[in-house]
Amino acid sequence: MIGTMDMTKGRIAPQLIRFGVPLMLSSVLQLLYSLCDSLVVGRLIGVEAFAAVGAASLLSWLPMSMLLGMSHGFGVTMSQRFGAGDDAGLRWAAGLSAGMGLLLAMLMSGVGIVFLPQMLAAMRTPAEMLEPETQYLKVIFLGLGLFILYNVAASLLRAAGDSRTPLAALIVSTLLNIALDYILVAFAGMGVSGVALATVLAQLVSLLVCLVRLRLRPLKTPQTEIAGMSPGAIARQLLKLGMPPMLRDGVIAVGGLFVQSVVNGFGVAFVAGMTAARRYFSMMEMAGGALEGALATFVGQNAGAGNVDRVHSGTHTAVLLGLISSALTATVAAVFAHPLIALLVAESNAEVVRVGVIALRLTALFLPSLYLLCLYRASLQSMGDALVPMLSGFAEMALRIACVVALPPFIGASAAYFAALHGKLG
Repeated sequence: MIGTMDMTKGRIAPQLIRFGVPLMLSSVLQLLYSLCDSLVVGRLIGVEAFAAVGAASLLSWLPMSMLLGMSHGFGVTMSQRFGAGDDAGLRWAAGLSAGMGLLLAMLMSGVGIVFLPQMLAAMRTPAEMLEPETQYLKVIFLGLGLFILYNVAASLLRAAGDSRTPLAALIVSTLLNIALDYILVAFAGMGVSGVALATVLAQLVSLLVCLVRLRLRPLKTPQTEIAGMSPGAIARQLLKLGMPPMLRDGVIAVGGLFVQSVVNGFGVAFVAGMTAARRYFSMMEMAGGALEGALATFVGQNAGAGNVDRVHSGTHTAVLLGLISSALTATVAAVFAHPLIALLVAESNAEVVRVGVIALRLTALFLPSLYLLCLYRASLQSMGDALVPMLSGFAEMALRIACVVALPPFIGASAAYFAALHGKLG
């Protein structure tokens, strides 16, 4: 059975790599979710549906990013309780995280469905994209509860040093998602709603795999002499560390939606090209996301154990690894931009391919800055500083909005590229 990892002692770089590799593979599988959806929609339904799902994904990312940010904040508390050897505190943190997360997810589901027409109108959604976007988003919003419960369960496992079980969960759910995508679209004729339903069902399977792991082998914390925390103190810490990243990621998502509202005004082909580039930009972020997750757990455990010097050493090691991996990833993306974009959309859609290639190459330029932002933000947050990472989200939103408001009169559609770029400097 897969075990946990005590990161409060031992060699730092091997621990970060060992913990980070399953996280990166998890990101690969999550990208396969997205690419599979894109391939099914783009090839079997059409460019309009492809653009609609891409635009809808940004809108659905608003509540999902907020829930994900909150679960990451909750994970800091859980990793600190694990590092401190506080068994009871770890259980309380997990239970309270699941309860608060589910309550917020249910509220977001209701608000999202009720105000969906107004949100689509505010984003200036083209008429031909309204119906498929509505179908897709209703299903995704209904599945937000499963989304947060899986992420809380995965955060609990990662807080204890187990990054392999979430990977195993994603392997199973990705295979299911790929199969369901094709079955529900090609055979059941459900269109984009079938793609969304496949995603929700896959999230359910991911949750079940994590719960089975926790049931069969409960987590055991290392032995320490550090006193535990009361349930009330844990609840306060969960709110202190969970709310700022939730607000930060929500603000970043709002900035993305503002940019998308401008992108929508440039037509379906431009939307489709930006959507294709965004799919690959997720791939470019994978190594950085893996290092971010590994560093967050490393810093959380060592902060809980009071190992300040080890926190600093781990952060420096992660930054060095991040700079190397970001440079390599950006180079590959820039060189192979054209065939990568053409894989998602037919070569005959020349304008879609052109837009996607430009967007992918430009965003690659700022990949190292994004990696550094994520790593330093993870280190600060895992030490208990939620304010500075939250302010970085506000800076990102401000830069994005400034680009799409000020630049279009001078450079037209190219303003969307710069909005995506400069937002990463937040």
